[in-house]
Amino acid sequence: MTTTTEVRLFAYRQGPLRAGLAEQPQVDGTAPTTATLPPTAARGAGGRPLPAGTHRLLAGARYPRPLTPGAVQAVPPGDLVGHLLLAAVGLQRREPSNRFNDHRSIASVRSKFPVHVFVLAPDGACAYLDLYRHALVDLPDTLPDALPDAVAADGGFAHLLPAAGDLTVLLAARYTDLPALYGRLRCALSLLELGINLRALHIAADLLGVRVRLRSDGRDTAAAARLLAGSGPGAWSPPLVVTLQGVGPLAPSRPLPSAAASDLPQHEEDRALLRQQAGHATVLEAAEVTAPLAGLSCAAAEPVRGVPDLAAADPGTVRPTWAETLWNRSAGRAPAVVSGFSARPTVLGGDCLADMLAWIGRSAPGPLLAEVGRKVRTTVALQRLAGLPTGRYALVEGRLECEQEDPGLPQRLQDAFGYPLTPTTDCGLRHATAMWVFSADLDAILDAFGPAGWSLLQLWCGWASHGLATAAAAHGLFARPARSFDEFWLQRAMGLPREVFPVFTVICGRSRFAEPMLDLRA
Repeated sequence: MTTTTEVRLFAYRQGPLRAGLAEQPQVDGTAPTTATLPPTAARGAGGRPLPAGTHRLLAGARYPRPLTPGAVQAVPPGDLVGHLLLAAVGLQRREPSNRFNDHRSIASVRSKFPVHVFVLAPDGACAYLDLYRHALVDLPDTLPDALPDAVAADGGFAHLLPAAGDLTVLLAARYTDLPALYGRLRCALSLLELGINLRALHIAADLLGVRVRLRSDGRDTAAAARLLAGSGPGAWSPPLVVTLQGVGPLAPSRPLPSAAASDLPQHEEDRALLRQQAGHATVLEAAEVTAPLAGLSCAAAEPVRGVPDLAAADPGTVRPTWAETLWNRSAGRAPAVVSGFSARPTVLGGDCLADMLAWIGRSAPGPLLAEVGRKVRTTVALQRLAGLPTGRYALVEGRLECEQEDPGLPQRLQDAFGYPLTPTTDCGLRHATAMWVFSADLDAILDAFGPAGWSLLQLWCGWASHGLATAAAAHGLFARPARSFDEFWLQRAMGLPREVFPVFTVICGRSRFAEPMLDLRA
């Protein structure tokens, strides 16, 4: 059983002490991974095609308002869940100059997208969301007979089944989808992206008038983990179990137009990579550190909204549609021969800042995630925003309080960033509108929540960062989630107490680089 001391040592090795231990990863973008590879059991010929026209549906609602009840009621039976999943995590675009494609509604490290989505229907049918086949692909071998009696007789999965008219969604990160050179950061980044996907699912549900309930109890988590283990080789994070209420039944399964053969040589190579990486030291360590999530004991969370209540826009202001907002979601861009992200100075008003504060302030689902969030210290370095002086600010009870005016802070933050400005790397932090920093007293969190505290902290940071990314996209900004910083240096730069260390950052700004992009939306 993983102890709090073991988790504390892990947290400091991959956090504040990683620079001293020379464990800062230097990642080769061409290193083999299992990104975009469906589980072995999800390559069959049967499933449910996803609906077309999700972006046209979302074009009928302007940020931050949801679709009208009439628009939702007009969605054909069986299509609602497909539109919801595509709005949450669907493909958006391919950028010709970006070597890390494709781009979706959610951020991901080098577009690897390690979080995968599974659905479980009341009748025991289980399916995998394959965005490239544009279908919910059946997992016939996971639940042997796909019948309620068979599932109930098993006893291990029965309590995962949703009520009639509901749907269970499982979100899980596959550690091997991130290159092995990420080392211990495979674990933290996977959990952060789980939190991002959880927020994205809540936002999509809000837009379509669907209630979402997070089930954090360890019994559900452990059962879902066993279910995913039956999908084939691979090492999964503890899944997040979510209930979508009132989405209606899944459409009947039928033959898909393009079956993925499972006996091709490259598929065997992929499976070999999955088996090999599943035994990697960093994966085994990640499994130990996150195992306490399956030991939590708590009731299902009350439904919460992912979209905050925002004030009406000023007269004459035209808000983007939700289709435009999700399309705009970006972690920053740079020309083809340059890595990193570019930015240009821009002046923004109080409405942008108010939106960002509202999105950060939306409480995470579940008592444990919400309580962890209340122990996170949020500070921000901003410039040319809402008429405030350039400097460092602290978020206190939903508002910003100036800690220090400092015109040179953005430039110093860039100078100390993980990848500096070079002829082949751009870093636009000096021109960014805001750098948000989530920090925490790791020892205090572990003392309060036990060995699961560190994992809960990463999930919360993901939840909050996707809120910032959505607010930024609505105002034409990129939002770059990043852990590319020296924790000790950033601690001093942001005026944090000695016991409080940065955990995650989000850099928001206006991109300097633009070009035509390939639209991948269905």
